[in-house]
Amino acid sequence: MSESVSVDQRPPSGRSPVIEASNVSKHFGGVFAVDDVSLSVSPGEIHGVVGENGAGKSTLMRVLAGILKPDRGTVVVDGRHLEGGDPRDALDAGLALVHQELSLVPEMTVAENILLGSTPTQAGFIKTGDLKEIAAEALKEINVSVDLDEPVARLSVALRQFVEIARAVARKPRVLILDEPTATLTPAETDYLLDMLERLARSGLAIIYISHRIPEIFSICTQVTVLRDGKHVDTVNIAEIRPDELVAKMVGRELQQEEYSPHDDRPPGDIVLRARGIRAPGVDDVDLEVRAGQIVGLGGLVGAGRTELVRAIIGADLRSAGEVSITTAGRTVRVTGYRSAVTNGLAYVPEERRVDGLALTMTVADNVALPNRGSVSQAGVLSVRKITELARRLADVVGLRPPEVQREAGDFSGGNQQKVVLAKWLGREPDVIVLDEPTRGVDVGAKAEIHRLIRELADGGTAVLVVSSDLPELLHLADVIHVMRDGHIVGTLPAAVADEKSVMSLASGEAGDLIGV
Repeated sequence: MSESVSVDQRPPSGRSPVIEASNVSKHFGGVFAVDDVSLSVSPGEIHGVVGENGAGKSTLMRVLAGILKPDRGTVVVDGRHLEGGDPRDALDAGLALVHQELSLVPEMTVAENILLGSTPTQAGFIKTGDLKEIAAEALKEINVSVDLDEPVARLSVALRQFVEIARAVARKPRVLILDEPTATLTPAETDYLLDMLERLARSGLAIIYISHRIPEIFSICTQVTVLRDGKHVDTVNIAEIRPDELVAKMVGRELQQEEYSPHDDRPPGDIVLRARGIRAPGVDDVDLEVRAGQIVGLGGLVGAGRTELVRAIIGADLRSAGEVSITTAGRTVRVTGYRSAVTNGLAYVPEERRVDGLALTMTVADNVALPNRGSVSQAGVLSVRKITELARRLADVVGLRPPEVQREAGDFSGGNQQKVVLAKWLGREPDVIVLDEPTRGVDVGAKAEIHRLIRELADGGTAVLVVSSDLPELLHLADVIHVMRDGHIVGTLPAAVADEKSVMSLASGEAGDLIGV
């Protein structure tokens, strides 16, 4: 297996690089997010970039795309030196970036979004015919069919992702950068996207592909660059490294498999969360229970009603029917809304952490204080000392890196942002915690740490309800898995008998309903 390679090493294709980044560095405050990193990609190559959250991947890509000006280093596309910090210069040179967080305008149509920023006009008026023609050509190039006049707000998450890619392709780039493009896609949608990228690469497009999903890297990439703590660790041919070796390079250590069996002999405790006859948009007459010390998983395909169910249960969205109760210390309380759920010992980690889980422009300490105002106040006045002490203690519990609690939450990587969301609720020592996609978009190291926290909560007697589209995650964590389809629970599988085939058969309707198994 090769060691660190220089930027002038040519990939297996033998072609000259279309993009070369040399000795790029970028710091924020006193911390280097990217430190002396070099990268080169040739036409027709899909080059993977991997690393833990906070490794510097997204920062490096934003430098390449001209969004950030590097402190040191150069970026060259087809022999053209780019002016750092100038996105238009990078676009004109043929570099397009598809961000992890989509940047479409929901109220605008598909066609308008695809040509956003480059709308064809004449005498100040939009040339609608040209706009639709260019947009249709971009969608045809990625082999996706969608109504050009449909507002983006009405599209599925997957179609929005494909429209974002069409927007990049419409600019006829020489280099396409994708940052975690499959984070919100189903397995079938992911397969379609990967096939699309391979087709684009065969046409000569250079692709830089960032993903935490190691199987995807091995599926489509020819080379992979590893970053850790902002530094270049290695660049290797994908055929010369095993997945476990790649993960070890990412985290700087062997990632130990945890000794945990979700179906051990640990008896469940008393019922803490009980839901009966829940009806809400997307949910039809669902019953569910979670016991103390138990991890209950909710599986199913996207659109099955899992998020809608948990939001109705906790009172975040209105229920049209049904009752929910929380029982702790021998006292049962009806949940009439989200405030009553939280007051009576429930914590909720939402699916969209950046929208619903965090105040991104507030510090970590201030985010932690939001649901813990009672414990960080003195004589009714918030205590800065208590807030800081609580934030530091919880940052240590969740493994926040770096543990800078006075730093804005939005400045942290996705995995660390998720840790902040967990930290603020752990401060309340909840009796029941509901987690919706708890490890979406986080790296393998952060994922293992979040799994550890979830298990420690259950071992401590907390009732845990987990929604996840990551089937191996559900199988690894849950003591029992409820599978949803079309707003119903269509199967209940104890961990001892659950496997990927049984869960997917229920989720897709290939198996009959298995209620109460």
